[in-house]
Amino acid sequence: MEIINQITMEIVKKTKNGTSIHSLANEIGFAYSAVYKWVKMLEEYNVLQLIEKGNKTVIKVNHNLIYKKFLELYNAVSVIEKDQIFWNLIKNIKLKIRFVRGSAVAIWTKGSYITGDFVDRIYFLEVYEKDLESFKEILEKNNIPYSEGEVIKKRPLICIISKKDFKVERNESLPVMPLKELVSWCKELYLENVLEQLDLLYDLKLNVRYAEIKTM
Repeated sequence: MEIINQITMEIVKKTKNGTSIHSLANEIGFAYSAVYKWVKMLEEYNVLQLIEKGNKTVIKVNHNLIYKKFLELYNAVSVIEKDQIFWNLIKNIKLKIRFVRGSAVAIWTKGSYITGDFVDRIYFLEVYEKDLESFKEILEKNNIPYSEGEVIKKRPLICIISKKDFKVERNESLPVMPLKELVSWCKELYLENVLEQLDLLYDLKLNVRYAEIKTM
């Protein structure tokens, strides 16, 4: 639909009751004429309403279904964009970090085994303690959410684990825990399904066979 575009997405996200079109255009970085055009279009859909207040015209937000759908779409696009920024950033970062746990599983199995956390865009990274603050600053600069314990709702979410030292291997340009270490981790947690995938990919001679239990 023509009404869904970058300008209208920004307008809906940034507009507050009482905002003028001029101040809104300055905030979102588009020309006044373009913002005016799309505010009028959104008014036709009853998402926004232009109101005369004194000697100026201000915007009123109508929290209708279309408005809510715009916000949902904006948030979904924002998550995808931040996710792409994060992966590009990690490939070129100079700090000592590595993917661990389910994130390492997804990388080493080349996507043939994906954990629920990974699907939900929750990534586990160990960070060398001396690089911890620098890593946080990089994430903050790129507006990428992170946590050092609790799992919060923002996505993508980088779960940071500070560590004094560790070994790092590269897989598809990504820093990840060594394969041997991942295998030990999987064995401790009895993750036979993951071990079987790793064995198939790297011929580790693990003699692991995993079969799902099927019921009739």
